[in-house]
Amino acid sequence: MKKHQLRFYLVCALFYTHSVLAQEPILKGAHQLQKEEFGNLMESNKKSYSKETGIIGLQKSKTTTLSKMVFGFLPYWEQSNGAHANIRYDLLTHLACFDFLVQLDASIRTPAGWPWTTEINAAHAQGVKVVMTVVNFGGADGADAVAWEMITNSSKQATFFANIKSIIQTYNLDGVNIDFEGMTSAHRGAEFNTFMANLTNYIHTELPGKEVSVDGPAVNWGGWIMDELVNSVDYLIVMAYDYTSASSANSGPVAPLTHHTSWKRFVKRSIETGTYAVPTAENPQKLILAVPYYGQHWKTATNVSESATISHVSSTRFRDTEADADNHGGFIWNADFESPWYTWHDGTNWNQVWADNETSTSKKFDLAIANNLGGVGMWALNYDGTRPELWNLINTKFGATASVDDPNLKDNIKVFPNPAKNLIHITNHKGIKFSEIEILNVLGKLIIKEHPESNAIDISELSDGIYFLKVQDDLGKQATFKIIKLNLK
Repeated sequence: MKKHQLRFYLVCALFYTHSVLAQEPILKGAHQLQKEEFGNLMESNKKSYSKETGIIGLQKSKTTTLSKMVFGFLPYWEQSNGAHANIRYDLLTHLACFDFLVQLDASIRTPAGWPWTTEINAAHAQGVKVVMTVVNFGGADGADAVAWEMITNSSKQATFFANIKSIIQTYNLDGVNIDFEGMTSAHRGAEFNTFMANLTNYIHTELPGKEVSVDGPAVNWGGWIMDELVNSVDYLIVMAYDYTSASSANSGPVAPLTHHTSWKRFVKRSIETGTYAVPTAENPQKLILAVPYYGQHWKTATNVSESATISHVSSTRFRDTEADADNHGGFIWNADFESPWYTWHDGTNWNQVWADNETSTSKKFDLAIANNLGGVGMWALNYDGTRPELWNLINTKFGATASVDDPNLKDNIKVFPNPAKNLIHITNHKGIKFSEIEILNVLGKLIIKEHPESNAIDISELSDGIYFLKVQDDLGKQATFKIIKLNLK
């Protein structure tokens, strides 16, 4: 081959490689997409940081009764929508204020309505740590460009770290959470891990006792070195959602726990054998499994599960889907995914909503418990509004009276009738006799405790409402069920 021909082919190869890299699609994460959908990209002006004397510090003497970390993201669009009245601060360990937007010059914009004095003081009074969630998305510079500048430009990195320190000190915060979405795969690896290790060392040195965390994707689509990333921070929040995105060609679960043969990605795999397998095996206490309090609504071609989508309508929130499902025939349980969904025809198109409910969320909490993870989290606070189910679930799983359910025992038990007026029966396929049956109220307080002669319990003296029934067999295995006392006619 002649030299000029060789040179020509090399130039073509380099051009092709550059073009492929340059054209890598930068996919937006769930947090960024919902900011654009719900937040209307409202941004407060950049502020000078003057001391906020009205903000109290963390009350360290207030000890939590929670058995694991419970990490709640509070987006500014929910903070301004009355979230404070609906937050159970006693059932949180961390409140993440979302979002603080880093700019290309390393300055940081505070969230709309900042400072959130009411929420910070309420959290601190309960011993709940408050952290700032710093994001790179938004603005004309682009998420990847901003992140790469903070990662590789030592001068801007130093300024960025100093600005984080200033905000933490000014508002009596307890740490920083980094949510850098929209980076190319080439920028997610060793350099990013070094950047996070540098930030952690800086905060630990400059502000002893403060924490550094990072948000990680549910699936490693390329570039991430997760075991090293986990080791570079105090803990990592697994964003265990967006497995089926708003733009997906077929409807499906936002956070499938399990799968059928055609699905390669699901929450259980992410934690146990996939993206987070090494950290789960070696350092599980540094992982926080965040679950979705949202779902997705599509127009679909048919009413069949995983139908082709015609268009995306909107993201949904738990506070709406529970009632909406009842209005459209109720949830359908998909056993392949262990996820609920519902469907209806509006006169023109079929509609499908896939959204987690209390049952599917409970199973994800059980996964975190079974793998000894450091805790759980939610995207996002106030997506459940005034509904109590998910707070009650957190209390049941991680509160003072929490116990670990045995999944095999629970799957073989039937509790009926439910709702009930007088007697509740607890049956199973294996003829198991229960050594103990308890009834607890929604705050976890023990109301009834029996060592029954039969697998039944009398609730006739209880007031109408929601309770939890906990059973234990002779081997000490336990299972918990939500029951409803209703004075049926």
